[in-house]
Order: sequence, then structure tokens, then C-alpha cells
Amino acid sequence: MSLILEAREKRAYHIEELMKEYKYKTIVILKSNVPGADKNPNKLKFICNLYDGYITREFKKKITHKDQVRSLDGNYVYYVIEEEGNIVKEKAILIEEANILGKLVDIDVYNEKSITRSTLECEMRKCLICDNYSHICVRNQTHTQEELFKKIDEITEEFLVNHILNKVIKCIYYELDLYPKFGLVSSHDSGVHTDMDFQTFVNSTFAIKPYLKEYIIYGLHDVEDPEKLREIGKRAETAMFKTTNNVNTQKGLIFILGFFLPVLARAIRNNLGLVYLKKEIIKLSKLIIGDYFELVKDKKVKTHGDIAYLEYGLKGIRGEVLNGLQLIFEIPSYRDRMTNYIHLEYLIHLMSELDDTTIINRTNYETLKEVQKTMSDLVKSGGYTNNISLVENLSNQYKERNISPGGSADMLVVKMIYEELKYLLR
Repeated sequence: MSLILEAREKRAYHIEELMKEYKYKTIVILKSNVPGADKNPNKLKFICNLYDGYITREFKKKITHKDQVRSLDGNYVYYVIEEEGNIVKEKAILIEEANILGKLVDIDVYNEKSITRSTLECEMRKCLICDNYSHICVRNQTHTQEELFKKIDEITEEFLVNHILNKVIKCIYYELDLYPKFGLVSSHDSGVHTDMDFQTFVNSTFAIKPYLKEYIIYGLHDVEDPEKLREIGKRAETAMFKTTNNVNTQKGLIFILGFFLPVLARAIRNNLGLVYLKKEIIKLSKLIIGDYFELVKDKKVKTHGDIAYLEYGLKGIRGEVLNGLQLIFEIPSYRDRMTNYIHLEYLIHLMSELDDTTIINRTNYETLKEVQKTMSDLVKSGGYTNNISLVENLSNQYKERNISPGGSADMLVVKMIYEELKYLLR
């Protein structure tokens, strides 16, 4: 405990020095607020990443300096902000109260002196467990550490499940709304797909949502049961086919998210980082896919993907997960492009590299290679941003030629989910 007290005093001295150095600016300190001797538990580190994102988005260019400091009393991030201290504190309180996890962080504000809730005559923070004020419960030791950690586990799981799921559904709709789309279904038209439309995908997404939630929960519970994942995926497919009258809208997406979502959720929750994410996708895919490709030649009923493998050696979406979804992480974030162009840049880049067996299914192998070459040339010449008219013309041509890059569309959803949530993996 003496080391924690020493670290606390060191942080207080650092704050004094920051106020002297940035005399006419506001200093903000973000740190986790957790009980116990370990002030930096791995499974709670994502919370500071989350709130760092909130603070950064709220103050944007008003943040003139920012850095992270490691401390036994809890690692903290400090910000130097060009805004009046009381206003910053008011915004900080709103950030803390935006969701339940706000009770697990402290966002302290200083401008020549500490600016507290009482300074602004705001209500004090409530306890994590009961309706009493937090400082009273801490002073009286009303709740045991066991009770507190149990509550922390409950609220962090509930938050992460809902937060990740909401991002997933949001990205599915982003992909669906994209246009021009090279023969894929969109909110504008059905592309080359006469058996489905925008509403079919809306219904399908609603049907599979509970099972995507199960994927996330599976990952958060640190379960190692590939059969359980298979069973969730099969139930998702059944629900999809039931609501679409046996039209395959999202079977490939269900498959790929079965690998990605559990591992992503676990990596975020346990602060395991990007290296873990990639390796664990490969590990999980080997467990589930196993010797599929060694046995495929002996299957009595072969899928279009099986035929593509036997004839051309293409492993399709199975090959992508066996490779750790490497394309998702290699494709640039395109943050230099206009926001509404970025997703099209992702799609074009994916189409340039992915061995999309759905294209072969509707056309032939030569068409796949042609599409890859055309999209590769587009990427080299500046993508959608520099070739808007050309892309629109190509999209219309692909509709006429019955081309539809369904595998690329599924990978696009995963890419968007990753980009939405990767800041929690730091």
C-alpha cells in the first residue's frame, strides 16, 4: 500500500507541475477507479481506452498536448485543453454519466486548482452497488471487495456485449447502404440478385442479431468449445433461412463473424492486443475447419466453394480465416479520404486482393482475375476518390454481367467493425 500512496503523491506533484507549465490552460486527468491493490487489472484497461476516445472526440483540436503515464495507483492519461476549466468539468461530468462504466473512471479537472463537482454545485457520484453516494460507501466500507468486483464484472460484460453488438449491427447496415456496389444488394437496388432486396437483408439482420450477441458472450466467458460456436452458427443460419424463405443472404457473414467476434470481444476485455487477435483467429479457425480441405474431394455433395478449391486451389472465406483475416488488418484505414468514401475504398481494396469464390460461382475464374486486376488498378490510381465516374460505370457493367462480390461484402463488414473498435485494443 505504501507504494500506491507514493505513486498517488507522485501523480499529485505531476499535476502541480502541469498547472505551472500550462498556467492558462485546463489540465484533465483520466484514470480508472477500481478497488483493491491492483489498480491496473488487465480486464479493465479497455475502459480507459474507451473514455480516452470519448474525451478526444469531445475536445478534439482543443487538446494541445496529451500523454499516458504508468503508475501503481492506476495508469493515467493527461490532457492539456484550451477551454475554460468549469466548462471542461461540466463536459467531463456528462462523459462520466453517459453510461454505467463512468463509475469506474475518474476524470479530474484542474485550472490553477482542482475543479470538482461540488465546485459546480453538482450532485456527488452514486455508489456502484447501492443508491447511496459513493464517498459515503467508501468511507464506511459498506460493500466488500468481493461484492464490488462481482458488480464490476457484471456491468463491464453488459456494456461490452451491447457496445460491440451495436457496432456490428451498425456496420452491417453501413455495408448494406453502400452505393455504387458492383452488383451487390443495396438500399438503391437489388444489384444482380433477383431473389432478394434491401428489406430481405433488414429482416435477415434482425433474425441473426441474437446469435451475433451469443458469439460476443462466448468470447467474454473465455470458453474453449468450438462445438458451441458451430451450434450458435447453425442456429443463426436456421433463423436466417426461416425469415428469408430459404434465401441465402448472410450465411458467409455468419460464418466469418463466428471467428471474429468471440476473439475480438476477448481481446478487448482482457487487454490482449492486436497480435493476440490475429493469432487466436488462426487457432480457432484450425480447430473448427480442421482437415476440411483434405477431405473435400471425397464429399458426395460439393458446394460452389468446394469446386473452386478443387479446380483452382482457392479456399475462399475459409482460407481467409485460416490466414487470420490478414487482409482486414493490412488494408489501410483511408483516414485521408472523405468519410462517406472510406467504405467504398475498403470494398475496392478487398475486391482487388480477395479470391472471392462468389464471383466464380456467378461467372467464372477468368472474371475473378479480371475483377482483381481492375480493382488493383483502381487502388493504384487513387481508388474511388479519384475515379468516381469510372467506379459508377464499372458498377453498372458488373450488374449487367451478373458479377457480385459477396465474399468481399462480408469481409467489408468485418473491416468496418475492426475500424470502429480497434481503439479499444491498445
